[in-house]
Amino acid sequence: MIIMKTNGSVSSVLNDTFRPIPDQIRRSLGLLDNGDHFAWLVFSAPIDDQTWRAGPKSVIDEYGGSYLQAGGTAEKMSVELRRREDDDEYRFYVIGRDHDLAEPLTEAIDVQAAHEPRHPAELFTADQAAPVFVHYVEHQTVPDGYTLRSRRRHVSGGSAVAR
Repeated sequence: MIIMKTNGSVSSVLNDTFRPIPDQIRRSLGLLDNGDHFAWLVFSAPIDDQTWRAGPKSVIDEYGGSYLQAGGTAEKMSVELRRREDDDEYRFYVIGRDHDLAEPLTEAIDVQAAHEPRHPAELFTADQAAPVFVHYVEHQTVPDGYTLRSRRRHVSGGSAVAR
């Protein structure tokens, strides 16, 4: 089951009841406006509907640590991955199209009050981000061909890893 959250609050289960999942993902990303809709994320939970209805908070607590999120606007957003690594620690990564990870971060993304530095290849439109989210929903990973730049909270700089 794929759970989606808007602005940090659980909104619902991602399903194809009203439209195909790729269309639902594109629509959700297209709603980002850095106002009423400033962030959207998805995570996978290996549960059934009954478990979800019985306790969404416990599902989020247990499975919501790894996710893919977008923040900003439909025209300019950042996409980030949070996942548990082999050392059992969670790490954040900024997703980018293929680029030299040593290049300076000359752009920025605004999400609410945060002004985050980004490389131009780390900025997406809703149309560009949608295939990354579709792949994540299907495989719980980012598609090949994208870069992952480590994003450590409250620490300047960061290391980069190739995907």
